[in-house]
Parts: sequence; C-alpha cells; structure tokens
Amino acid sequence: MLKSKLFILLFACLSPLSSSAAELLLWNAHSLEHLRPIVLERFEQKTGHHIVQHHFRADALRDKVMSSVVLPDLYFMPSDQLSNVAIYHLAPWPDSLTQGQPLRADGQVDGKWYGIPVNQGNQLVLYYRKDKVTPPKRLEDIPAGRLGWPRSQAYWFIPFLTAQGGWPLTGDGFSLNTPQMIQALASYKAMSDRHPSTRCELTCNEQAFYEGKIDYLIDGDWAFQALSEHLADKLGAAVLPTFGGGQMQPMSSSYVLAMSQGLDKDKQAAALALAKFLLSPEVQADLYQHSGLFPGIKSVGDALLPKMGALRQGLYQQLLVSRPMPNSYQMLIAWLVLGKGLETLFEEEYLPAEIAQKMQQQAEQEVAAR
Repeated sequence: MLKSKLFILLFACLSPLSSSAAELLLWNAHSLEHLRPIVLERFEQKTGHHIVQHHFRADALRDKVMSSVVLPDLYFMPSDQLSNVAIYHLAPWPDSLTQGQPLRADGQVDGKWYGIPVNQGNQLVLYYRKDKVTPPKRLEDIPAGRLGWPRSQAYWFIPFLTAQGGWPLTGDGFSLNTPQMIQALASYKAMSDRHPSTRCELTCNEQAFYEGKIDYLIDGDWAFQALSEHLADKLGAAVLPTFGGGQMQPMSSSYVLAMSQGLDKDKQAAALALAKFLLSPEVQADLYQHSGLFPGIKSVGDALLPKMGALRQGLYQQLLVSRPMPNSYQMLIAWLVLGKGLETLFEEEYLPAEIAQKMQQQAEQEVAAR
C-alpha cells in the first residue's frame, strides 16, 4: 500500500499536465460560437490547460468590459476591436509567436501583435438568386429596384468609395474630403435612389431577397449560413462587380485571440500554448470545416480552396481582393463621421462636397480633442 501511494505521488509530481496546468477565462465575441467546445476539449487533452468560455455579441463586448469588475484572461473578437487596447487592458503577444507566421497585419496595433489572427472574413459579397439571374460584371447592369443593402451603414459605403479609388485614411490622418469621396457620395446616393430597397435595414433586405422581391443582395459572409438555409440551391455568391469603372473592394477583418495584462506565469504559458494550437495547420483546417470561416493562415485557405463548394469559393475569392480594416483610433472616428455623413446625404440638406468637407473637419476635431 505504501509503495502504491508513493508511486501515485511521484507520478503527480512528474506529470506535465498537473504541475503547470492553468484555467483560462475566455470571452468569445463570435456570433457563431466559433471556438466549439470540442476544439477546446482537444486542447485540454493535449496540454492539461482548461478554457472556460463565455459568449457575447461582438457589438456588446465593449459595454461588457466597461461594466465588469473582473475581466477575462483571453478575448476572441474582431480585429477592429483591438483599438480598445487600453480599455480591454490587453498585453502584446511575444514576438516569438509571430515570427515566421504569415499573419494578417490587422492583428497589430502600433507595431505590436495584440491580436493573433485565427480566422479572417467579414467581407461583403454579392449574393444573387441563381434561379432567376446571373451575376453582373457591372453594378450598373442590375435592373432598377432589384438590389438591396442597408444604405445607412458606412461599412456598405466603403466598396463604393474604393471603386472610386478612395480610402478613409491616409497614414495617421483622414482622407474624407477628396474628389474620390465626393464622387463616391454622389454616385452612392444615385444608386440607392435607383434601388428603393436600400432604405430598409439589413433584415428587411434579407427578407425581400428570400421572397424574390429583389434578386441581388450585398451582404456579409456572416449571412451565408442563414441565406443558404433559406434558399438552398437557389443561392449564388459572387465577387462584387465594378462600379463607375472601378473594382468594388470591401473591407475585411480577422477574428483574433487577444491576451489580458497581468497574467501569471502559468496562465501566460497556457495562453501561448492555445495560440500555437489554434494556428497549427491541422486545427486551422478543422475550424474551417466545422465553422465555414476562412483560416487566418492564407496557405491553409489556398489548400482548402479546391475542396470548397462554388459558394464558398465565391466568398473566398472576395476575401482575397478585400482590404483589411484598419484597427486604429482614427478608423473609429472615421466610422463615426461617415455614419453622420450618410445620414446627412439622404436628408439632402447638403451637397456631397459640403458633406465631405464637414466629415474631414469633424474627424480632425475629434482627434484634436482626445
């Protein structure tokens, strides 16, 4: 009996799972609950570290952080929320984790990796009713009244801006009062007037698409699952067409793993182990197979491309020609003033040139007052 007890004690002391195992609290802001329990269970079996996962909507995460006394050890969230580095009390990941990894730059803030891109997506795409129409080469070719998108949302305005050669930021400054912006505002209003469904919010547009009241819908990759469940083989997906002679390029972002400040040595080691686990090619491929979200490592996505169905291929091709969303404080300000600018545009109180000038002034004033 004594020998048996000594053996058990010795085994416990030597076991790597018991001597350094840590428990981590992770707040997951992915609407599809992407980090499925079975994935984290595999990680726990491999390392002994335990992950306790709580889910929140991405748009509610900041409010949750602001109202909480105790914050999590890890976050899984859209990369644009990395601009909240100070509010979320984030710590940068060690350089050793990212060296040699072809990761998207939207995991960085001020040159430091505050987020490890595990997946990428959030790009807009052109969905169409395959049972009725084919994808157009030019947005202007869609018949009047047959296209829908939520015109008041700045995220949907960006592809119209990029088609004109514009972009909201230049370095650390703003490029909101430019000829490209003025032209984009004017053509955006003209196109939305041509398609009255744009006055609806997104859910209203999706319902019209289901019912066949419109044949085309500009929506995100996040809507793919619901759209395909409703329409099955009637659904088509294509890269956004040209507009005004230029290619429409939507923004995209990553879902990143971020780490809180002040973790003890064991928790830091566990967090680092989880990041390495999620970036491994096997897990990257498995996450795509079960969630439909594209891998954060492009080579894994490229290898999966031939095995994707036609719809997924369309979404992936759009991702490849998208532009990563900046996660800077300036981009937060740009979203704010763009939203106000679009509201003013459709109230028809000011001309596009006046709106562009006001947006630039407001953005610069916001930064100066910081």
